[in-house]
Amino acid sequence: MNHRVTFQPAGFSIECRADQTILEAAREQGVNIRAACANGVCEVCRAERVSGEFLVTKAPARAVLESRNQVLCCATYPQSDIEIYMKDVIAPGQKPSQTLACQVLSTELLTDDVWRIILRAPAGKSPDYWAGQYLLLHLGSGTKAEQLPYSIANAPGALTGQDARDIELHISANSDKAREVVRYLQGESLVRVTLPAGECIINDEFLRQSAGQPLLFVAGGSGFSQIKALIEATLALEPQREIHLYWSNRAHVAFYLPDLPFSWADAHPNFHYHPVIYKHEPGWNGRAGWLHTVISEDFARLDGVQMFACGSPAMVFGTLDQLEPSGLSVSNMHSDVFAWAKREDFTG
Repeated sequence: MNHRVTFQPAGFSIECRADQTILEAAREQGVNIRAACANGVCEVCRAERVSGEFLVTKAPARAVLESRNQVLCCATYPQSDIEIYMKDVIAPGQKPSQTLACQVLSTELLTDDVWRIILRAPAGKSPDYWAGQYLLLHLGSGTKAEQLPYSIANAPGALTGQDARDIELHISANSDKAREVVRYLQGESLVRVTLPAGECIINDEFLRQSAGQPLLFVAGGSGFSQIKALIEATLALEPQREIHLYWSNRAHVAFYLPDLPFSWADAHPNFHYHPVIYKHEPGWNGRAGWLHTVISEDFARLDGVQMFACGSPAMVFGTLDQLEPSGLSVSNMHSDVFAWAKREDFTG
């Protein structure tokens, strides 16, 4: 008989067989629990009992349960559905949080207001994240440092062959705050970042679950930063997948890495690039108009695709609203916007 083990405060659960300890079941299902001795002595895998019945097979572990109301996962067999409190546990598919002091390698102006920042993590401490996740840049020092989110614009180096310690950011300096951030980075040799964060990702598991479905990447302005990392990961993991990139900007001069998407298309016949500007302008031979209109011209139905969208909430929700009649829904549209913005605040 299986019993459900729920971990708090994370709030996720696993199934545990009668012949399994909590630690064995967790490892089988991809949950990261720190452990050392595996015989109930070191207490590295301890958790607080919240509810449920337990069978404890090792005398040291029984003593810990009886005296401190704590379970040692390596020597404890659930006898019912149980709930335990354990902070240092990583759910399947999640990455542990890291705070790194990174060297500022370069700050490069790509267009009138978009900067490319390259950070390098310390030796032996390569950043561990999924393509598409973001980091928190610490602006200032100490406990009162402001932490600002920025998409990581490169896929992990293990996928691309680049230096695994390097982190690329694209910062659109179109506000006083953004310009302050750029000046801060230009004046510092080391900055602190905390990563990873965000659930809008590409990895082996996502590609397996979405096998055979075209991937549509939709970027507004510097939202291309996250999309760049997602595309790099896809091309590294499954280069034969059908990919469409729709990158929209206010004018043709705003495409701040103009040659990169064309290089992807040249190298991969299954990669299709669709640059879009809001209104036609002299010398522009590409497409113009609303993103949802351009996408509708290419796809009559969207229930058989997976879409990743990065841009303003108005762009993301507006695209979703306009394309829902064609089969697009929140189940096959992925965006970090969904985690922090309310749809009703950005739609009519």
